[in-house]
Amino acid sequence: MSIEARLTRLERKPRRFEPAIADAERFAWYGESCPCGLPPGECQEHPRARSNQRPPDGDWRCWYFQAGRGAGKSRSGAEFIRNLVETGQARKIALVGPTNADTRDTMVLEGLLQVCPPWFRPTYQPSMRRVVWPNGARAMMFSSQEPDRLRGPQHDAAWCDEVGAWDNAQRTWDMLMFALRTGSNPRVVVTSTPRSIPLLKTIKADPATTLTRGRTYDNRRHLAPQFFDQIIRRYEGTRLGEQEIEGEELEISEGQWFSMFRRNRHVSEAAEFTPLLPVFLAVDCGVSRWTGALLYQFVPIDRERVRMHVVADYLAVDLLSEENAQALMSLVRERTNGQGDLEAVLIDPAAGARTGVGPAAEGEYQRVFGRRVRRWPLRGVLDSLNQVETLLGPESRPPDVLVHPRCTTLIAAFFGYRRAEKNGEYLDVPVSPNHPHEEAIDCLRGAIADKWPEGRRPQPNYPRMHASRVF
Repeated sequence: MSIEARLTRLERKPRRFEPAIADAERFAWYGESCPCGLPPGECQEHPRARSNQRPPDGDWRCWYFQAGRGAGKSRSGAEFIRNLVETGQARKIALVGPTNADTRDTMVLEGLLQVCPPWFRPTYQPSMRRVVWPNGARAMMFSSQEPDRLRGPQHDAAWCDEVGAWDNAQRTWDMLMFALRTGSNPRVVVTSTPRSIPLLKTIKADPATTLTRGRTYDNRRHLAPQFFDQIIRRYEGTRLGEQEIEGEELEISEGQWFSMFRRNRHVSEAAEFTPLLPVFLAVDCGVSRWTGALLYQFVPIDRERVRMHVVADYLAVDLLSEENAQALMSLVRERTNGQGDLEAVLIDPAAGARTGVGPAAEGEYQRVFGRRVRRWPLRGVLDSLNQVETLLGPESRPPDVLVHPRCTTLIAAFFGYRRAEKNGEYLDVPVSPNHPHEEAIDCLRGAIADKWPEGRRPQPNYPRMHASRVF
């Protein structure tokens, strides 16, 4: 008997279930509590959705559940589709995965067929690439490898899994959006581990999208203890762990310079303004159109060590020097509640260049901030970048730089500041120009050079002479 004949015979074979009344509690996914009295997410016998696994309230078209590995993303997507079918809200569903095998294994075999109760379990028809429920609702299977297959069919709901791993991401999404054209309120649920790809950024920025987040630890009750003891511990605190465990989207670029920068180590609300400590302002107001600035303090840790706290950042383009200086004065007052003692305003040495921009910039900042304005020390770019990396510190010790979460420009610069590339190899020099990342990093370099002017020792200036004069 051919494979096609066997599949057809399997699909036509009647399936009879005699549901037990006691089984009903096991499948009440959206129930508020279970017979054991445990909170949602804790009971293994009666699984219940946590708050971030439930469809959000309000008017939305796309629900994006961004979470780490094992956080229950696939379960949430499958239960959402099951609820739409059982309540009659959807009858034509699209299931879209990275590959056909992913759609079949993760979304159907380990997803829908596992969460649906025996009395309402769908029939999987592999030859037709679909799943059919007893009430006639059906779900069609698609993959990102064949986006044009979404042409023609129309749907009133969709489930997209692991969008971050899609091949033809944008085209697949576009074809799906055109297909969501039936029903009174077509909706789509996206379940994915975060990846820094344009499509996921577009989905998150859409006003019709509601975002919920999850971590691997949220679902610990339902995961093997060995998984946490042997696997999770290995990646905790690493960059890969931030993405795969914490569910954080990392702005990582090829040839990233500051590979030791970690959001969970270097970004903290502890870097808030501390009264009675001097405040510093570093401003990159050179000859470019961009102006960047950092507001920071140095907090004593012990008798010999201080830590740099970046309280706020600033970025503007095509503004006059006077406008930038006034805006920065307002920023200082706002972030220090008018109580900050501004010790110094450090500006880029290029602000003193004899150009139409340079002297004008330095003069305007002196007019607003007075004698507190001075230039930060000149230092080689490579030396100062190495000094920044030294202060970021290895995993084995606490960092010497903390950045407040509100400093989004500086945080993005840490992830986006890149090395130059030549003939397929990354060089030990930054890409230039690298705006707006360059402005934030230059301010940081200048601030550090001013605080620790010794930096790296200069190379000795040995005199050169011919060997015949020596011997």
